[in-house]
Parts: sequence; C-alpha cells; structure tokens
Amino acid sequence: MFNLSEILTLIIGILLAIVFLDGLRRAIRSRRNSIMVDLSSYPNEEFEDLNNDLISNDLYEPNNSEELSSESLDDSEDFIDSESHDLIILNLTSTDLECFSFTSLSGKLSKLSYTFEEQGFFVFKDQNKEDIFNLINAKKPGTFLGDISTSDIALVLDPKKVTNVVESFDFMFSVVDSLSQEFPCKLLDENRNLLTKQMLDHMRNKALEFHRLNLSRVG
Repeated sequence: MFNLSEILTLIIGILLAIVFLDGLRRAIRSRRNSIMVDLSSYPNEEFEDLNNDLISNDLYEPNNSEELSSESLDDSEDFIDSESHDLIILNLTSTDLECFSFTSLSGKLSKLSYTFEEQGFFVFKDQNKEDIFNLINAKKPGTFLGDISTSDIALVLDPKKVTNVVESFDFMFSVVDSLSQEFPCKLLDENRNLLTKQMLDHMRNKALEFHRLNLSRVG
C-alpha cells in the first residue's frame, strides 16, 4: 500500500507529465503553422495592383527581337501561366517599395555574364554566350528602360531553348537567391507563393523532366 506522501508524489508526477505533453503538442502545432504560407498576410491592395499591372508573353522569349510596346501589354489579364507555356519562373517581390531598377540590378549583377537588351530586360548567358534565361520587370511596362523601378521582378527560363535545363535552372536559382539576399524582398515560386524547399525540389525535378524530354527529341 502507498502512503499519503507517495500518492501525492505520484499524482504530482502525472500532472507534470500531462503539462509537459500538452506544451510539446502546442509547440509542434505552432511550428507547423509558422511554415504555412499565409496568403492573407498580403494586403488586398497589393494583389489588386498585381492583377492590374501585368506583363505580356513577349518578354519571356529569350531570343525575342521585336520591339516591345505598351499595346502588347494591355491585353494581358494575369501573370503568365508557367504550366501552359512550359516556362520555369522564379519571382522576387520587394518588401521595401520599388527597389528594383536597371541601376540597382546591374550593380548587383556586375560579376555575371549577361546583356541588357534594348527592349529593356536582362538576358543571362552561359560560357558559350548562349541565352539561358531572362530577368524582367514583372509589372507594366515590363521593362527597366530609363528610370523605371518596380517592386516585382521575374526570372524566366524556357526549357525548350537551352542545352542543359537542370544546369540552367540551378544557375537561375543561384542568381535569384543571391538577389533575395541583396535586396529587401521575398522569394516566390512560379505561382507567387513563398518558395519552400519542397517547391524548389519540385521545380528542379520539372527541369530534369524537360532535360530528359529534350534529350529524347535529339535522339
């Protein structure tokens, strides 16, 4: 038989165990909630601005030589659909107004191989000077001409127009990751959600599938 002090000790031990387990459960739940993308944290005005300031598919063509015009942008009703156009897209959105411009970007990209097209966007090159991907203004007018600055940029890779899709994607990610550390901004996936490791792995696997498809076409 237990005496009174032993019974009290046992009860207190059980209560402490319950409190500990409850605290652990709450901590796990809090951690899960912290990694979820809360789209409601974006102001409604920002989404309205994104829906109203849209870009034309012309800017996504790495070898596009036609002059861009405001008329070509007016018919767009949404951001480019990367799935239907077979594009791989990474986005950056600024948390500090419109920090992206030709001057600010070219200063951070000075060590990389790229050209600034007369149409107003950046084209990155590989070691053979072949086009890999574009960096564009993700809002109207879609360019960085003159003193234009923007809060949103997009890095766009067309997997059908590069030799090694996986290497090109890895290089594109290294560039966008570097810019995300140089500017006060958030790194977003092709659907404009916060980029998670899971989504990054998914996009790289997508690049791998495109690479295999390209090899099969060549074969």
